[in-house]
Amino acid sequence: MHGLGDEERGATTRLHEQLKTSRVGQRWERMFRQHAPEIEAVLVVHADVRTDVARALALLSQDSLLDAETSRAIERVLDDLQRHAGVPLERDITRMRDELLMARGRTLQELLVD
Repeated sequence: MHGLGDEERGATTRLHEQLKTSRVGQRWERMFRQHAPEIEAVLVVHADVRTDVARALALLSQDSLLDAETSRAIERVLDDLQRHAGVPLERDITRMRDELLMARGRTLQELLVD
């Protein structure tokens, strides 16, 4: 993604690989691809959003729990995107928020198994 450093792009690639392993992850992948131009435009223009994405990616790994700190970081990214999003992306962000809320205390891998 444009506007992210090498470390964040590597973390993004790893996250995409993890998402490919389940129906939930594949649905999120389709959403990301569908909205990629809009999301990338936000990242290019808004340094604060890039910072929030970098923080969330650093906290999010396959084995880490979606604890309060990680959940807040992800929610901050969703808030950033929703603030700058068009209506279709806003709807998808709302759906993703609901799924992430139910995932608290579980690992990303556990969430993707469901």
